[in-house]
Amino acid sequence: MARKTSIKKHSAVPKTTSSPTASIAMAVTAATPAAIEAAPLTPSAANKITLAPPAAKPASLAAPAGPSAALTSQLSNLKSECAATRSAAASEIGRLGDRAGVAPLIGALGDGDADVARDAAASLGLLGDRAAVQPLIDAVENVNGYFHCVVRAAAASSLAQLGDVRAVDALLGAVNDPAAEASAEAVRALATLGDRRAVGALVEVVRNQNGFFLQIVRRAAVLALAQLGGEQAAAELSAVASNSWEDPVIREAAEKATCEVAVGIVKR
Repeated sequence: MARKTSIKKHSAVPKTTSSPTASIAMAVTAATPAAIEAAPLTPSAANKITLAPPAAKPASLAAPAGPSAALTSQLSNLKSECAATRSAAASEIGRLGDRAGVAPLIGALGDGDADVARDAAASLGLLGDRAAVQPLIDAVENVNGYFHCVVRAAAASSLAQLGDVRAVDALLGAVNDPAAEASAEAVRALATLGDRRAVGALVEVVRNQNGFFLQIVRRAAVLALAQLGGEQAAAELSAVASNSWEDPVIREAAEKATCEVAVGIVKR
């Protein structure tokens, strides 16, 4: 059954002291506690010694810096009642590049507004933190049917950016996503990850024997096979390129891809 593309709804300074007698000038010298213990003090010597100021605390003991003012502001906006404000905040957090925003963005994946969840998914890819891999996989797999197709597509794209092979199985399953845009992003993500397990699945997409895949997904699969390369990919692309009954867009993409794969095989 052919699919339709979906439409989104949705230091202190030490003080010195002077003698009350103005005619006596006191010499002030710095001394360590060890020096004080080593030399017995005479009444005259006692007037010449002051303790050095305490050493500064090591930098390692300093309190850790908190989120920047910019991030703090956006995290506040991420809790706004206005969906547009939350969406803009989710995008800006990704651009700020502060990984302190990862956990709030993971939470925003479950936002009831698809735009907010989509922008959160996209920003998680930009921040590059592996803590986001499993939540993004959950969005791609969409076991409970909660995630909108634009969120699933953004999650697939971010998984490609994160480059974690744990995502391969979920992406292979997402190739058959009923929404073409999510399916096409899963195909592109598999090509980016470069896992050879994807070749067979992508060949099936190109062949499209049951008419399930739309042109956008099939073309993405052709380009993905060219990127992955290898004998199997080369043979499939050659067959598509020589098929006069094939969709002109797919055939043209296969012709160009065949040359790329052939060059890659020769170089290896």
